Amino acid sequence: MDCFEIVFDNKNGYIPGSNVTGSAIIRTSTDINARYLKICIHGAAHTKWSEGVQRHRYCDGKKEYYTEIEHYSSEVNYVNGETIAWSATNGNGFLPAGHHVFPFSFPLPVDCPPSYEGFHGHIRYSVRVELDRPWKFNKKEWEDFKVIPNFDLNYFPYGNVAVQQRDIKDIGAIFKKGIVTMTVTLPKQAYAPGEVIPITIDIDNASKRPAYCVRAELHQHSHYHGSLHSLLGTCSSHHEHHKDDSKRVVESRKNIKIAAKSQGREELKMKLPKLTPTFECPIISVEYCLSVKLDTETSMNNTLHCEFNIIIGTIPTNQPQPIVLSSSVPQVPSAPPAIERTESMPPPYFLVPPTKMSDDTAGPSAPPPTYEESVSITKV
Repeated sequence: MDCFEIVFDNKNGYIPGSNVTGSAIIRTSTDINARYLKICIHGAAHTKWSEGVQRHRYCDGKKEYYTEIEHYSSEVNYVNGETIAWSATNGNGFLPAGHHVFPFSFPLPVDCPPSYEGFHGHIRYSVRVELDRPWKFNKKEWEDFKVIPNFDLNYFPYGNVAVQQRDIKDIGAIFKKGIVTMTVTLPKQAYAPGEVIPITIDIDNASKRPAYCVRAELHQHSHYHGSLHSLLGTCSSHHEHHKDDSKRVVESRKNIKIAAKSQGREELKMKLPKLTPTFECPIISVEYCLSVKLDTETSMNNTLHCEFNIIIGTIPTNQPQPIVLSSSVPQVPSAPPAIERTESMPPPYFLVPPTKMSDDTAGPSAPPPTYEESVSITKV
């Protein structure tokens, strides 16, 4: 067999509610003894981790401590399907020599979460091809594909509104050096990968020490849920546990010099890399936090700190509105009104309320737009 592969029609990814289309390609110079060719699709969220728990027991009347390893995991299936692309006429035949193309098409549920790879869990989607060969091991091949939601930030409440945070600190530990005030302003709270976050930092330094550095970091916070597993299987729901993980995805810093008893304004710009959108499913959720800090020249208690909850989507907002809030909106957008669901349907994940599609808007089978394409679209 010279070639046995899977080729997707859209290599960039698929939107929930669209069809995953492609072909299984087989090229062989000789006839292959085979019964059928099966093509399957699978997509699921999965979490898994282990924790050491200290316990005690009595041995010969003495109390001794030991560490027991507990294993947690959970899984939610979102899509499963299969089709027989080819079968021998008599159940036992030959796939003739040559170049064969077997197209496939599988629908994605409208509520499947985006593809995600984390430290304690992942959300993966794949297509698998299996050629059943009698008296031989079956020939198998699989290929992952990405699911990218059409997360339009223009439909997120307050996502296009400016936000402001302030921190006031009497710097120094034992011997106080005076009051420093930092006011941080963002033009909006919702962003798409490829956009630049402009950060305005106003500094009122009434202390005896200068301020020398401003820095900003965007952190991705992931939350995982799992159930305790034992030799007897999964334990009851009261043994459910959670695990958190955080990583810095981008940072920006600038050396400054705001002298004692003076004021100043500084600007930071942070360009967003390719990021998983903000989402929440029953066992995995992802959110983002922007941290802005100001360092002063004191040995202790010398850093001022402001935090903002940032929403990451795929389609950027229009021009921000000139309104400043006292704090950022901290929560992920709520789910749309519940619909009647059957037991066979997977639990929904939360992103944004459903949007109404205009006549000239690309259908769900179209690939998700890039940032450059998104900003060039004229909204009606």
